[in-house]
Amino acid sequence: MNFLYVTDIVRRYYVTVHSLKMISAILLAAGESKRMGDTDKRFLLYKGKPLVNHVMLNLWNSQQSQLIIVMQDNDNKLLNGKDNEQIKVVVNPDYQQGMTTSIQKGVAAASDETTGYMICLADQPLITTEDYNRIITAFNNAYLSNKKCIIVPFFEGKKGNPVVFSAHYREAILAHKNMEGCKEIIQANKEHIVRIEMPTNHILKDVDTPEDYRRLEMRE
Repeated sequence: MNFLYVTDIVRRYYVTVHSLKMISAILLAAGESKRMGDTDKRFLLYKGKPLVNHVMLNLWNSQQSQLIIVMQDNDNKLLNGKDNEQIKVVVNPDYQQGMTTSIQKGVAAASDETTGYMICLADQPLITTEDYNRIITAFNNAYLSNKKCIIVPFFEGKKGNPVVFSAHYREAILAHKNMEGCKEIIQANKEHIVRIEMPTNHILKDVDTPEDYRRLEMRE
């Protein structure tokens, strides 16, 4: 075989491997479900499984490179039979201070090789593996030309979740003071936002209240 041909194959393989992006999917599962009353919404059943297990399994089957679950405690009910070695479990003792503490715990636990953090909510069981993959693909494409990109999904003009932050924002996220999320970081970096239009409203549908849950049940 021609030496130059073999060399070109090796070169292309090297470029391909080293251009792959590593996405850490951070599942926020340590919330207090305040608007759900005394019910822990994570374990409300939908199609026979707890809401959080739907989210976890759809993420598990997506093109994420690392799945991190941030919990109140090391509760194996959330893992749905998966081993702790396969899923990185992070306990957040500060969860009552706000969502940002869970985002920060997840980001701090992510691999040093991570190029993007996909911040996922535990109360969005309608988001499919295909939805997650569409968002991950958008990040991979945008990251090629902009290492500061932030992927924000939209449906019919409305912003949803999950958002993907490039690893450029690691320190900004870890230092963030607003405990209700990282919207200010997005607003401060509008020139790096990449909008992705989604084919369904799944990204808009979370389960915060008993009424939200009733609407979800009606979809079964």
